[in-house]
Amino acid sequence: MKLFGFFSKKKNHTPFSQTVFNLLGFYPNDESLYEKALIHRSVTRNKKSGINNERLEFLGDSVLDLVVAEWLMEQYEDEQEGVLTQLRAKVVNRKNLNQCALKMGLNDLIKTDGKITLVNTSIPGNCLEAFIGAIYLDTDLIVAKKAVQQFIIAHLDPTVLIAKTTNFKSNLLEWSQQEKNHLEFIITELNEEDKKIFKAEVLVDKKSTATATGKSKKEASQLASQIALQELNIS
Repeated sequence: MKLFGFFSKKKNHTPFSQTVFNLLGFYPNDESLYEKALIHRSVTRNKKSGINNERLEFLGDSVLDLVVAEWLMEQYEDEQEGVLTQLRAKVVNRKNLNQCALKMGLNDLIKTDGKITLVNTSIPGNCLEAFIGAIYLDTDLIVAKKAVQQFIIAHLDPTVLIAKTTNFKSNLLEWSQQEKNHLEFIITELNEEDKKIFKAEVLVDKKSTATATGKSKKEASQLASQIALQELNIS
């Protein structure tokens, strides 16, 4: 499904403008913007001057953040700023953007110096952001918003997203397994005014990283994990 249902009456389109149409459903006004969005910096790395997608990526990143933030506020009306920030980070992380770029078919259009493979890199996701920047400059924010909704947001399940984001302990465990760090939780039971309070301490590679208290072991562990994720700057 394309962004628009109309077909341009303009004839003699270039092969690349036809490619853009096949992706987006409209012909570009300035196809050079879209071409630039797909040029990785490696192409011009050894040149004094050259065209690459870094500036468009910078712009597209801002457009993406804005559109996703607006969508999250509509989806999660009762969530606080901290949770919304984490949700946005989940949506715009490189793994998710890489997958979206692959579904769009951008991988086949990206230009590198030929020595770089796209596997296990952030290049596809970066190019997707640059492509969004190109759409914004070539059209307007309304069209760019539709592109983000179609190619990124449409693949999200709000229920699954909030569950993954608020399960801080699970996220921390996943991170420790990926990074091969030793993770340990120390739970202590405290007595305060005849009430049971539990204290959870998170140790990463035997170093105390975060502590928190809660009415249950689970609550204390979740709160401590949330603080640990923030301390470790893990989105």
